[in-house]
Amino acid sequence: MTLRVALLGAGQMSRMHTAASRQAGGIDVVGIYDQDFERASARASDLSIPRVYRSWPELLGDATVDCVVILLPHDLHAKFGIEALEAGKHVVSEKPLAHSVADCDRMLATAARVGRKLLPVHNRVYDYAAERMAEIVRSGAIGEVILAQTNGYEGPGTVGVRPWLATKAGGGGVLLAQAVHPAYVLRWILGDVARVGCLFGDLKVVDMTSEDTAIATLKFATGALAEMTATFGIAHGPFDHSIALHGRDGYLTLGMNQTGDRQAHPHVLHAISPKLFGDKALHEVEIKPSESWGTGFRRLWEDYRAALVEDRPTRVTGDDGKKAVEIIVAAYHANATGRVVDLPLTDPSL
Repeated sequence: MTLRVALLGAGQMSRMHTAASRQAGGIDVVGIYDQDFERASARASDLSIPRVYRSWPELLGDATVDCVVILLPHDLHAKFGIEALEAGKHVVSEKPLAHSVADCDRMLATAARVGRKLLPVHNRVYDYAAERMAEIVRSGAIGEVILAQTNGYEGPGTVGVRPWLATKAGGGGVLLAQAVHPAYVLRWILGDVARVGCLFGDLKVVDMTSEDTAIATLKFATGALAEMTATFGIAHGPFDHSIALHGRDGYLTLGMNQTGDRQAHPHVLHAISPKLFGDKALHEVEIKPSESWGTGFRRLWEDYRAALVEDRPTRVTGDDGKKAVEIIVAAYHANATGRVVDLPLTDPSL
């Protein structure tokens, strides 16, 4: 059975999701809506999407649509997600699921009430490199993880191509737009987070409403610590997204491939693991080659199609989307109050 999806938003990510869903197979992108009809028409022509809706109600009234893919500024995810769910559509929402925990709860409650699925775009847990990292950790090859460190180094251009990120529509700054990625990857590998601290930098590089540089600290339920560094303020690079895990019996580091065939091998994974290699040297870990830059998105859509058409369980759930947002919201609260914040959050206004 084919899953028929409609895109809500004709920005940059509409191209990625159209390509990835088609590569996944068994998915038809049947339509697109954007408040800018001309932009939506141009995107539809470019991507061979057959229908351009002139209004949001027109999309919701299209009985051929099984699933709506939300590709909007963060502050609009909850409103349009809830309306799509209430119209009987499944919803796949770009990260973050919403910009507050309360909105995530409203979305999840609506999905449960109407019997539809709500899934976040946590594409990085579908990357081969992150998958291999998780396999190694779960095998015990580096022992119990005691410390994790993530770096998200991007330049002002990230905000330049998405100007709404610089406004209140972003729902926050670099933490919600970027650090939510390592937050959900770390939680997927290491388990739930128990406490969160955070500080923003005061030396802004990007003219934006919220933070362009921040460091968040996480304490997991296991007792492990993590530090997440995130910025949009790197002037010249090297730009990077990396994760390092320090275990009692070894070490793993995942980073961007800066040389060689970056399409087939967008990431590199190195390990120190006597259990894996029989010595204490640093080894490069073999990773399955990627088919394209969007391999993680393609594998996500394969998983989500199986869930929406065949009612199979998914690697990522709507609750995972909420938990990732909760970590970031706690970081904002920690910076604002100067105090470490315990999870789960109990303040209904957050």
